[in-house]
Amino acid sequence: MFLKAKRFLIIGIGGLLACDPQGGGTTATAGETAASTGEASTAGETGASTDSATEATTGSSEASTDAPTTTGGTGDALGCGDVRWAYDVAKFHAVGDLAVDSRGHVRATAGDAEVFRVLDLDANGVEVGALEVATMGNFVRWGGVDGEGNVVVQVQENGPQWPRDWVRKFSLAGALLWEVEFDSKTEWFPIGTPVPGPDGSVLVTRSASLHKFADDGPVAWEQANPDFMQPFAVNAAGVSVGWLAATKWVRTLGPDGAPLWEVEWGQQAFADRFFTIDGAGGVVVGEKYHGLVRFSGDGTVEWEKSEAELGLQIAGLAMNEAGQLAVLGRPDEGQTGVALLGPDGAEVRRHTCPQFYGDLVAIDAAGQVTVAGYDFIPENGQFDWWVLALGE
Repeated sequence: MFLKAKRFLIIGIGGLLACDPQGGGTTATAGETAASTGEASTAGETGASTDSATEATTGSSEASTDAPTTTGGTGDALGCGDVRWAYDVAKFHAVGDLAVDSRGHVRATAGDAEVFRVLDLDANGVEVGALEVATMGNFVRWGGVDGEGNVVVQVQENGPQWPRDWVRKFSLAGALLWEVEFDSKTEWFPIGTPVPGPDGSVLVTRSASLHKFADDGPVAWEQANPDFMQPFAVNAAGVSVGWLAATKWVRTLGPDGAPLWEVEWGQQAFADRFFTIDGAGGVVVGEKYHGLVRFSGDGTVEWEKSEAELGLQIAGLAMNEAGQLAVLGRPDEGQTGVALLGPDGAEVRRHTCPQFYGDLVAIDAAGQVTVAGYDFIPENGQFDWWVLALGE
């Protein structure tokens, strides 16, 4: 699983409110769940809970009259050179989240007022499917993909004072594999979104507790969460990294939930911060106006880069199990840039896109980088969203 790194939580008056300040975590009003790929789809029912019906459909989306297009080549229209492919997102849709799964397929969320949609783009940028979660009275938020490409989402009931919420895992084919329901009256509120690991396990953070669920849904462990730790990423060994909410403290947990190490780093507790972890337990933390740091598996600082040294104000991070790091950002004045760094912090290559405002970044096992963002169309005053697979 190779996800973009995620940011912190904001604490609101009257309770802990889960949000995603980096523009990920697409939010939509949802209730019943379904998976489909557009008009030319084949339906197939899956399991359903006592509170919501779930359907899954798969097929081709070519029948859509305003279907997005994929092109190969250099991406010169966006000012980006050496682009493997460029996917033009359907009109009036924005990309909220981005990941690359174990097949090398790009998964991008591009929902609207009616559905929360997870696109499935193959190695050539062709849309080969989409998971859709209908939006009828609830909020749906992206969790991520596990090592098998299964999708994890959070569904929150947009109801009375004490709403319910669910964590749901869907297969590649769109079938509901399992779901867990929480009751905010007794289990308080979710913090952030669920975090799937490469082994299929899922970490869930509540305001008063942490929960780990096994690949097939049973509880692996549960524990109190008195200092509001929020995990953001998990590696193949089951080690997770996160922060203590509203502080500069970084903490890692072992596969059993036991703390491994913690350290205070950064300039501002409420700055835009990003957290990633590789297969060896190496952790990289980024702060938008400060820079980057890499910690070893025991919490020792291996290297740091300031914003000036990096030449970018960080807008996103993504790291694969090998420790290759993609840094998305912009200087004070200038072009969107993506720097690929090795585990030692040395820059391997850099891409610039002068007509493209990059918002999200992901990296695959081979170190290939994908970004999502938009360009502005002055003729109609609209923003046109794209997913770009960058070359080597």
